[in-house]
Amino acid sequence: MRRFVLVLVLVAIQHICSSGETLQSLAEEYCPGSQFRQVAEFREGIRELNYDTIGENDVWAGLTIVINRWE
Repeated sequence: MRRFVLVLVLVAIQHICSSGETLQSLAEEYCPGSQFRQVAEFREGIRELNYDTIGENDVWAGLTIVINRWE
C-alpha cells in the first residue's frame, strides 16, 4: 500500500499596492482558484487580515498589506 503525504505551507506575502490596484484585482492575482466564489472569499480574507489598516475601504497606492496563501 502506498501512502502519500501532502504538505502545504502558509506563505505570508507583503505586497506594496500600486495605483489602480483593488482588493478584487489582488484577489484575482493571488487566489489559487479561479471560480467567482473562491476569489470573493480570498478578497474578504485579504480585507480581514488587513482590517486594522483598511477597514471597509479599498487599498491605495503605497499601502503595504499582507496576503496569506497556501502553497
